[in-house]
Amino acid sequence: MTGPLHILLDLNLTMVLLFLAFKLFFERDKNFLVRRIFLLGVAVIPLLLLLVPDSLTSPVAERAPLHFRLEELTITATAGSGAVSGTLSWMQWITRAYLAVVVLGLSFLLIQLGRIAAVAFRAPRLQVQGQRVLASKEFHASSFFGFVFMDPDRLGEDNCGHILAHERVHCRQGHSLDRLLVEVLVVLNWFNPVVWLYRKAVIVNLEYLADSAVLRHGHDPVTYQLSILNQYLGSASLIHNQFSNQIKNRIDMLHKNYKMGSHWKLLLVLPLIAAAFVVVSCSKSAPEDQDAPAVDPAQSQALKDLSASLGDDVAEEVFFVVEEMPKFNGDDTGQEFRKYMAYHITYPAEAIEAGVEGKVFVKFVVDSKGRVVVPDQKMLAAIEDVPMEEVVCVAYQRTDETKPMPEQKYIDLLKAEVVRVIESSPAWEPGHQRGKAVNVMFTFPMNFQLD
Repeated sequence: MTGPLHILLDLNLTMVLLFLAFKLFFERDKNFLVRRIFLLGVAVIPLLLLLVPDSLTSPVAERAPLHFRLEELTITATAGSGAVSGTLSWMQWITRAYLAVVVLGLSFLLIQLGRIAAVAFRAPRLQVQGQRVLASKEFHASSFFGFVFMDPDRLGEDNCGHILAHERVHCRQGHSLDRLLVEVLVVLNWFNPVVWLYRKAVIVNLEYLADSAVLRHGHDPVTYQLSILNQYLGSASLIHNQFSNQIKNRIDMLHKNYKMGSHWKLLLVLPLIAAAFVVVSCSKSAPEDQDAPAVDPAQSQALKDLSASLGDDVAEEVFFVVEEMPKFNGDDTGQEFRKYMAYHITYPAEAIEAGVEGKVFVKFVVDSKGRVVVPDQKMLAAIEDVPMEEVVCVAYQRTDETKPMPEQKYIDLLKAEVVRVIESSPAWEPGHQRGKAVNVMFTFPMNFQLD
């Protein structure tokens, strides 16, 4: 299974690896075009790797020696009453907090784009040295795609030509697209400090690109440096290109003798992609593929019993992890199934009155047709290929070890309630291994808790 958080982890691991390579091999390189290409690769390559089929990055064994354990669900009640409510897990709280920040970030980004559009719509159009300029005191000297903004009070200054030359480079080379892509990545990966460093590197490199292009067209370096120093210090947080952004670094770049790199460095992308592929594969790792073990007569009979309980004519092997995990209501992360359980589960009234709490662990199978069954002890022993005395289909565990073990009848009530709701589950979309629908086993923990 590849859930949203797993995808986010893969994306950030790959970005970190590629950005470290940039710091090692490109940061002191004065070939700013090569640097730009590599920095774009830092953003694009992780996205491309995520499109690689799971069958290539995480080969799954025919019989993986583990269960796929769904996230725990907690149901609470007030002792002595029948009031029951589902509570959010820590993973749900983390997910909601992440999404809240993403929504805020996207809202701020849209506000910035709206602000640029509003200024571009109402700003007077002027022709300055053959360049159409939007007169705006708000944005000073900046550009966004084909728009160049200038403070009308400074159009007559000597350095106006340098400013326009700089902004023309931003427009001609499409630097705004880089900025927009980076801002979206920052919004989606705001929790990763490396992404913020990556954003800064992209901004600085785009300024270096524009500065070097201006100097190559014959502008005097000393005069150009003075132009940079005389510029109004705008806000570096806006997504349009502020001429004053990273002024000190830009002037340092003009003075220092960076080593001029060559395009061959881009070949480093190939081994880095291979390394990133390994990172993604390891994060999805499962036991190596192997031939299915031989099924002894007792196990074969138990599998037939399982098939009979599912209404099948022939026995089918039961898997633990497959390439495409079963889906409940279109979801393969388990969240939709947890919602279903939370809505239908009932804390047994007798257990509430007796003050009984604890966790119930249930193993169940989603068959090749999407039906759900909780196997009995004999069937489960055959599926797991372990001795009968070691098998527990439905287990109970105290959540507070300081309290005595409750009476068995209350434990049985909790177990029966979880099994009842699981077995009444609507049909799932079956899991698939190598394109074939198969039986898949899950372990589901249900936590009963009293306020």
